[in-house]
Amino acid sequence: MFHALLLRLLWALLPLWLFLRSDAAPTDVPSAASFYVRSLPGLHQDETHPLRIFSGHLPSDPNATNAPTTEVTAHLFFLMIKNRRTADKERIVFWFNGGPGCSSFDGLMMEVGPWRLDGKGGLNVVEGGWEEYTTMVYIDQPAGAGFSYTSSDQYLHELTDAAAHIVQFLNNFYDVFPEYKDVDTYLAGESFAGQYIPYFADAILNSPLNIPLRGVAVGNGWIDGRHQYPSFLPYAVKHGLIEENSEEWKHGKQATDNCMKEMEKYKDFEPVKVSVCEGVMHEVVRSKSRKVNGKDMCLNIYDVRLEDEAPACGLNWPPYMKPMYAYLRRPEVVRAIHASAASQTWTECRGSIHHAFNTAHSQSAVTVMPRVLSKIEMLLFAGDQDLICNYIGIENLIQAMTWNGATGLGTVKTQPWSVNGTPAGTWVSSRNLTYAKIFNASHMVGYDVPHITHDMMLRFMGVNFSMVLDGSARIPSAVGDDSKPIPDLLNMIPNASPTPSETPEQDKAKWEAYYNAGSAAMVLAVISIFIGGFLWWRYRRSRLRGLPVSTESTAEENIPLASSMTEANGHGDGDEETRFKQTKGKERAQDEDLPDEGAIFSIAGDDEDLRTPRTGQ
Repeated sequence: MFHALLLRLLWALLPLWLFLRSDAAPTDVPSAASFYVRSLPGLHQDETHPLRIFSGHLPSDPNATNAPTTEVTAHLFFLMIKNRRTADKERIVFWFNGGPGCSSFDGLMMEVGPWRLDGKGGLNVVEGGWEEYTTMVYIDQPAGAGFSYTSSDQYLHELTDAAAHIVQFLNNFYDVFPEYKDVDTYLAGESFAGQYIPYFADAILNSPLNIPLRGVAVGNGWIDGRHQYPSFLPYAVKHGLIEENSEEWKHGKQATDNCMKEMEKYKDFEPVKVSVCEGVMHEVVRSKSRKVNGKDMCLNIYDVRLEDEAPACGLNWPPYMKPMYAYLRRPEVVRAIHASAASQTWTECRGSIHHAFNTAHSQSAVTVMPRVLSKIEMLLFAGDQDLICNYIGIENLIQAMTWNGATGLGTVKTQPWSVNGTPAGTWVSSRNLTYAKIFNASHMVGYDVPHITHDMMLRFMGVNFSMVLDGSARIPSAVGDDSKPIPDLLNMIPNASPTPSETPEQDKAKWEAYYNAGSAAMVLAVISIFIGGFLWWRYRRSRLRGLPVSTESTAEENIPLASSMTEANGHGDGDEETRFKQTKGKERAQDEDLPDEGAIFSIAGDDEDLRTPRTGQ
């Protein structure tokens, strides 16, 4: 009886509590509480550092106010995981996967996220996720990818359109989560996100958002066809996939030459892709196809240490793919993450979005990067076992690009980079651009070497490691002579004598904690007084009238914090599982060690590093 009564009272007081916690947000903006993920099916939590997850849809169409009320407008799906531990200050990263048309659940569940599928329908929390010290927001875009939706006649075609949608999405995101408006912000992603991210950053920097965008990071990105299409042949030779001057090499060279002849027709325009060039990679490595136990096998283009069944050649990889499909199509999972408004089932890479997003009139992102680099920092990183967006092409485009008053990296010295006493790769920086080559890693670097990737991002964001007292940031690492101050951390435990000075961020966090504690105490006091008064009134009323207090039980004890924001019909393109062989982020396999190839950019004009290149397919 009392339990049922208490639940009804909590229901009645919930609006008051949300109002007190909403910082007086406008009434037409959904509350942050409506996006809160109370529980995730099969998630095995770390109880000492639990995950705080928010997800759902937010409008992204900048012209939505002019659309008919009956039209289904673009809504992007996001999943945000708040940082589990405290670093020197708060940061937020927005993550994008490529395709175009691929879901950012690839990054969440297989690369830089906090969990991995356990093969039994559940999720195991793992170390190395970027959410450890940084709030992470994974976004399915453009509309129609993953759990995002729009009407099929509103699919996007150009990079400028996608950037406009991201700016509108961020406008709405900050309305719901205003506490992040002044937090240091970064964009990150991989593969075709090498096209997205420079455009997104440029649009944000020139928008009225006025957020502190500090930097962007792109892993194994497709950025510049003119210097990446020709990279397949030298990469294949360097990694022993074909032998120079062999018949296979001559065939690959002919395909490359035909591609470059077509590319020369573009004088004042840098295309994102060129049809004649799209088949070069497969022509270069066609000799790697063979029969094994009656099956046609081919090279895994995302990890050259592996094979895959033809014609997939890497699309079946990594092994998490099948269980990820099964998990994200479970109705209870879709409801838990507030994705029910998207009528289509989850698909890793949606073919209709890929084909619609043809970028026919978009200049390649390499033309935008100099503008971005003039204002903020950029990190390009590359796993050395990836063929499709390989490091040779990335190094070539860097050496050919002019930014901040010079061309290429110049005469800066490439530094060795180690993590936990093991060589991790090489590191070089010049004029706001950092390039990190990562050893023994595939197209999806975070899958193979999560702690190395995490260390890389923390370094790029300028985390003050001397202020981090716990967690994986204490794993030793060094770039050249710049080592983490790990030994000092052990001596920084506060004692009873003089209190060390606090940073502004720590001082702010302390007062916010006091405020939150006071708010909670006030709300609890109000609830207690209200409940006590109401119970006394009901007791007196029942005694006077001889009527029993209701003994009804509620059907469910959970307080739903996830109201659906849109109608659940008429969105997307149905249950499409088309798997296409175009620019797609993927992951790893086994750990075969390659020799350290030494410094890449020790001097300007190194002939080996000035070869030409192609696209993430």
